[in-house]
Amino acid sequence: MLYKEYGLRIKMIIKKNPDEFQNYLSDASNYQGTAEAVYWPQSEEEIIELVTRCNAEKLRMTVSGNGTGLTGARVPEGGVVISTEKINKVIELNESEKYLRVGPGMILKDLQDYVEEKILFYPPDPTERNCFIGATVATNSSGARSFKYGPTRDYVIGMRGVLPTGQTISMERGKIFASAYNFSFSTDQGTKYNFSIPQFKMPKVKNAAGYYCRANMDLIDLFIGSEGTLGIITELKLKLLALEEKILSCVVFFKSEEDAFNFIDEARTITKSDSSSEEIKISARGLEFFNKLTLNFLRPDYPAISENKCSVWFEQELRPTKRN
Repeated sequence: MLYKEYGLRIKMIIKKNPDEFQNYLSDASNYQGTAEAVYWPQSEEEIIELVTRCNAEKLRMTVSGNGTGLTGARVPEGGVVISTEKINKVIELNESEKYLRVGPGMILKDLQDYVEEKILFYPPDPTERNCFIGATVATNSSGARSFKYGPTRDYVIGMRGVLPTGQTISMERGKIFASAYNFSFSTDQGTKYNFSIPQFKMPKVKNAAGYYCRANMDLIDLFIGSEGTLGIITELKLKLLALEEKILSCVVFFKSEEDAFNFIDEARTITKSDSSSEEIKISARGLEFFNKLTLNFLRPDYPAISENKCSVWFEQELRPTKRN
């Protein structure tokens, strides 16, 4: 349908009848919102024109992922919804340099399956893999494998996005840095921005609250985890690793929580020791603790679960043992 209300020249899928876009007014949190319309742009050019018009008309914009989040982040409170699900193609796969360029609307599971066919590996693995890859970057998702591999941030090496003004920005990791807490950079169209970021101490533990802010930081890290508040992602360049094809994944049951915590502590210590000793066999990429209440909740569906007090889910890659 041609969107004429604001003078847009391009063709874009649009729905204005609430009965036709109820799925875009909530997410897995079941929080419910409202919107005037939902738009499905199919290119960066369409996003630019839509954002430019909405900005000029002071229309609130909510960027929509696939609705798998539990925080209500994609739920609109008036205005319009912009879904990136049509911008979902693989742009480039470089197998020798191990990177992938892709649209933000690609499903994470599809992306991981695609690269694994090439014996490559994209480590970030949040609990729900039916999410959009752009949404995982917008939220800096982590997950079961983050103990070893870290969060999504560590695998984003490039990004293109549309700012609220409709101008675009291209970011390549290692190219634009803050001077202490002050940024100075230009958009692709030549508009220069100068601003300061907050000077607060980032926690050393896992944290996804607020903007990522550090002295002398890379600009791309400010956008990662910003929940779409700084712009709309239109393209991502992601770092890949070689695929380890043999995986040990198991659930270990313990008679006491003390035994389980001792196992976790030892597994964490050995994994983080970076030792190359052939005697060390543990290199955990995932560790999850299940207490007695969790096991009781699961037991009706999985009656084979033992009566032990707790368990630990453990996963690591298996590499061949070197022989003399």
